[in-house]
Amino acid sequence: MNDNQNSGRSRNLLTRAYFKQGLAVFLVGLALILVYYSINHLGNIKHVLSEINGILMPFYLGIIMAYLLCPIYNFTVRFTYKRVKVRFKKHKTGMKLARVLGTVVSLLVIIVIVAGLIMLIIPSMYESISTLVPKLPGYFNSTIAMIESHLNSNNELSAFLTDNLDNLSENIYKWAQDKLIPASEVIVSRLSSGIIATIGGLFDCLVALIICVYILNSKELFMAQGKKLILALFNEKQSNAIFELGSVCNETFGGFINGKVIDSFIIGVICFICMTLMKLPMAMLISVIVGVTNIIPFFGPFIGAVPSALLLVIMDPVACLKFIIMVVVLQQVDGNIIGPKILGKSTKLSSFWVMFAIIVGGSLFGVPGMILGVPVFAVIYIYIAKAINRKLDRKTIESDTLYYEDFSKYGIDSSELLGEEDSKDGVEKAKSIMSKFKNH
Repeated sequence: MNDNQNSGRSRNLLTRAYFKQGLAVFLVGLALILVYYSINHLGNIKHVLSEINGILMPFYLGIIMAYLLCPIYNFTVRFTYKRVKVRFKKHKTGMKLARVLGTVVSLLVIIVIVAGLIMLIIPSMYESISTLVPKLPGYFNSTIAMIESHLNSNNELSAFLTDNLDNLSENIYKWAQDKLIPASEVIVSRLSSGIIATIGGLFDCLVALIICVYILNSKELFMAQGKKLILALFNEKQSNAIFELGSVCNETFGGFINGKVIDSFIIGVICFICMTLMKLPMAMLISVIVGVTNIIPFFGPFIGAVPSALLLVIMDPVACLKFIIMVVVLQQVDGNIIGPKILGKSTKLSSFWVMFAIIVGGSLFGVPGMILGVPVFAVIYIYIAKAINRKLDRKTIESDTLYYEDFSKYGIDSSELLGEEDSKDGVEKAKSIMSKFKNH
């Protein structure tokens, strides 16, 4: 009987071992097929991601808006509930009233911000256009005068143009027939697409606002349902790891988005003050553009500076040069002083990885990818670093990256960078680690 039981257990163990091996081979084969398909069909994959990105755009915007409005919503609900719960027999009624008031206050904040931006931008834009339009004839006349002076001073160029005037009308007609008419169809098509995209963008913003309201009022329910699902599917250790991941994501995303908005507001205000002191035109309009685009890390100030510089160069080239210098200085101040102070350690990424995350995220998901790519990559980076350090700790190997950095080529001793507490033991560890690399 015991022999039969032992043989049955052995067969079960053998069956499980074969099953695990077969499953591993299947998963590896599936991964290789997916990698091969991805390499040979990058265009199709990018198109699919673009379609998915368009569908999920309202959810991206809604989640970002919910993150930004969450402190205001939570404060309003907490403040209201403490004062109305004693007036109702059922505390749920007081909570419902507090949530309604929190939603109303949050929506009013969005309306006030959007209306304020419109009131700031439109008068400035109207003033800029009304100032620019009367100057256009002068620009046109000065350009013609410059061309005439060149023609009068250059007899060869004048003779060449005179000889070709006879064929000019024929060339223009042929160009219009071959180039302009087909191009006009493309222009009309693109204008139509632009109008449709604008209407779609407004619709996405409206849907995002509704999603934001749902998230604000249901975030506790969503979290509770998520916890139930995780606890039902995973054991305690795995569940705790997933909860920790959620906490890290929430801290990273919330800290980055809120910090970046505050940082962009400060940059916009500083830009307006500097442009006003330098007496540059269109200070309000350009400051709003620079502040809004600054939400995009690293490249944001330059993205906002390009259209602003084009506006300024038409009105005053000297003002454009001053503005470009100011933006370069402002970007350095933001990147080295203001940004790190506000964002703190929300991402823990070096400038290289920030740029990498922006480029990859932007190429795959557009502007939302440029904004959210940094916190997403930051979470991945944190967990990769944790996994590496955990394995090194198990092998009783030093996990601090500074011990692995070799500054001997600069004539710098490691003890100068390790600090007083770590200098004695740290130098020996660093020397031991670096000697292993040199031996290999």
